[in-house]
This record gives sequence, structure tokens and C-alpha cells, in this order.
Amino acid sequence: AIAHQLVNCLAEICFLHAFERAHYLDNYYQSTGGKTLGPLHGIPISFKDQFNVKGVETAMGYIGYLGEIAEYNSFIVDTFLSLGAVIYVKTALPQTIMLGETRSNLLGLTLNPLNRELSCGGSSGGEGSLIAMKGSIFGLGTDIGGSVRFPCASNGIYGLKPSDGRIPYGLAKNSFDGQESVASVIGSMTRSLSNIHFVFKLILETKPWLVDPKVHNIPWRNDLFEESQNKKLCFGVIQFDQQVHLSPPVQRAMNIAIQALEQAGHQIIEWDTTDHPEGIDMLVKMFQADGGKDVQKALDLSGEPLIQGAFVGTSETEISVYENWQLNSARTKYAIKYLEKWNKTKEITSTGRPIDGIISPIYALPTYPHYFDLSVGYTGIANLLQLSAVILPVTRVDLQLDQITDEYRNIKTTNKLDKAAKDAYKNPEIFENCMVGLQVICRRLEDEKAIGMTMILEEAIKLYNTKNN
Repeated sequence: AIAHQLVNCLAEICFLHAFERAHYLDNYYQSTGGKTLGPLHGIPISFKDQFNVKGVETAMGYIGYLGEIAEYNSFIVDTFLSLGAVIYVKTALPQTIMLGETRSNLLGLTLNPLNRELSCGGSSGGEGSLIAMKGSIFGLGTDIGGSVRFPCASNGIYGLKPSDGRIPYGLAKNSFDGQESVASVIGSMTRSLSNIHFVFKLILETKPWLVDPKVHNIPWRNDLFEESQNKKLCFGVIQFDQQVHLSPPVQRAMNIAIQALEQAGHQIIEWDTTDHPEGIDMLVKMFQADGGKDVQKALDLSGEPLIQGAFVGTSETEISVYENWQLNSARTKYAIKYLEKWNKTKEITSTGRPIDGIISPIYALPTYPHYFDLSVGYTGIANLLQLSAVILPVTRVDLQLDQITDEYRNIKTTNKLDKAAKDAYKNPEIFENCMVGLQVICRRLEDEKAIGMTMILEEAIKLYNTKNN
């Protein structure tokens, strides 16, 4: 409640439901002689306002959905209830869900608790703000272009963007419902990597494939989690997405990660991103393929206007079913080439194996101003190809270390997105003490490995900081 008053992060406050649930859990504990309902017995969990909770409204950032009370739970809600969790709030999201900021005509603007003049990210920004304010231990967001990763980076928290088909999405509300060219996935958001590990494993132990037909029958694979432990690894690194240049603090975070891993005995190679603009172009066309019809239908329920900056289509971007098929075919060909490029790295690694994963920024800035023109160049490829990604905070903006260098000042911007990012960092003081997050990306369905490799990176950074401070 305090967090909401300060940063406007909640869509629904379900305290009465939470009290009833807590009373039920207390009675269960007493009546069973001290047994818990599950490993999350009594733990409060927050959910983005896409997930249906029976008896609670799911407005999803639209005025036209006000008053729509859910008659059933989303599968992921039932999953957490079966583990003993308590649902007490649903968090803010933007109208359309297709925005890198959390803003709507219904709820207004959600703020960043580290600096309320800057964005908390989106579209899972309510979760990010609430967790950063320590108003939630663990929350669930969604990601179709970076919507878990932007808020995690902006708010200095940890997150998991799994591959499609690992966490049950069934019976959740969504924009673009039925669009399957690029899947939205449920992602975890929390304040520690151990929480990511623990809860993802718990979800898989419930066998979600038995209730959601889109979930793969893939239990937790401890061998994959441990595969990267106690051996030399090779990481690819992305330092330019061919679109937006990194600001000094994000470049410094990348340098810390690189130097920490090399100091720990691992190998670093530059990852070739010359094909990334092609992939991002496909992703954007998929987002806008319906010409904005799905969003317009929701807007027409109330007559509310479309918010500024929403990443939706227009009549000019609408394509036919056949054109969509061709786009999907192009995506598959692109994925094959990307996989070939990944496998070919075994020719240049010292391990004799292809790279184990990729370290990448989330965005060129630590976070960004409100109403900012955001690029998905560093996040979108993982969505297009359904790669696994884990987010971790690496450092804070330090005005002594992150001043504008001559090299950065002399960068010639080549597009409006690059110019917007460079202009935003003209006054570094605005970003003072903001967190800088990075992501570890692994192959499709290698979520366990991504978690394990991020743990290795985090430990390497801790040792690096100890030696260099």
C-alpha cells in the first residue's frame, strides 16, 4: 500500500482475498498437525494484471474492461495456489501491453522507485516497481519484446524470460490473443537469483503440461543446470545491436562482466549482430500484422484514445494471412541461420564447443525518461527465436566513472532511436545511482542452463569487485 502511494504500481488490491486465503492456510496447518499446503505456504505473490484471479477484476490497462470480474483462475494462478501462495495484489501494466513504459488512461503513470523522473520500464513495470520497493517478494510478468527484462533492468532486480512452453500461460488475458508468430511468455521477477532458481523449479515440479496443452513435457533438468558449473566457459558478448550505441554506464557494466569472467578463467568472444536488424524487422512486422484491429476493438469498448507510443499496427502495416505465413517461413529460415552461426563458434572457442551463452545489455541506457522512444534491438531477438534469458543487476551509475567520454560524444547517430538514446544521456546526473542490468541468453529451452550461467557470472562479478575495490 505504501509502495502504491509512492509509485502508483498496483492495478488491484486484493487484501480481503489475501486475508481469507491466509486464514484458510492457518486452519490447514493446524488441522493437519503442522503440515504445509506446499513449499510456498503463506508466501505472498504478486501478479501482473493479465492473470485472472477468480472474483477479481482483470482490466489489463483498458477502461473498457472495467467491471469484468474473472470467473476462473489462470493456470499460473492455480499453480501458485497449489504451492501454498497467497495472492494479494495485481500490478499495473500499460494499455495495449505493447509499451516499454507502464502507463494507461485507466491507471496513469507508474514511477521508478530509484528515480521517479525516469521510467520503471514496461510492460511489467508495476511488478518491477513493487518488487524494487520491497512490496513483493516474487512476482509474475510477461515478455514478448522485453516486457520483463526492461522493468528488471530499470528497477535493479532479477528476472527470467523463459522459452515458450515452459511456464503455463493458459487462461490469461492478452493483447494479440491468437497471434502465434512470436509468443508472449510468463517471466519471473524478484530480488535474488536464488529465488528465480527455486520458484522455476517448483513450477516445473507441478507438471504444468498436464493442464496447459502448450507447455512442453520437460521437467526440471538438473544436469543442464549443472552443465556449466566447474568448467571453462565461453561467452559471446553483444556491445552494439547495429542500431543504438551503449551509454557509458551500460558499457561499463559490460566491461565489468567481461573482465570478471576473464579473471575467473572464462573466454569472451564478440557476438556478430550484423543480422539482428533483419530479425528485429521481422519481429515488428509480426507485432503489427493485424493493423491494430485487436487493440482498437478493446479501445472501442469505452471510446478511450490510444496512448502515446504504443507499439501497435495501423492500416498501413496490416498484412494478409498468406503474407503472415511467408513471414513465419522467413523467421524459421532466420532461426536456422542463427543456430548455424551459434554452432560454428566452436571453430574459434578454446573449449572446442560452441559458445555456452551470450551476455547482452537490455538497452543502451540504464533506464530512460518517461514517454521515451524505445528500441527492442537488444531484447527482441530472444523473443523472435524463443531463446532463454536471465536478467541480473551488475552495477550502479557512478557519476565519477560514467561521464560522457570523447568517444561517446563523437559517435555519429544514424537513426532516430540512436539519437534519442544519446540525447537522453546528455545530462548523466539524471541517472545517478540508477541500477544497470544485463542479460545472459542461452539457446531455446535452455532455461536451466541460463540460470546456472547467470549464477556463474554473478559470482565472478562479486570476486572481481572484491579484488578491484
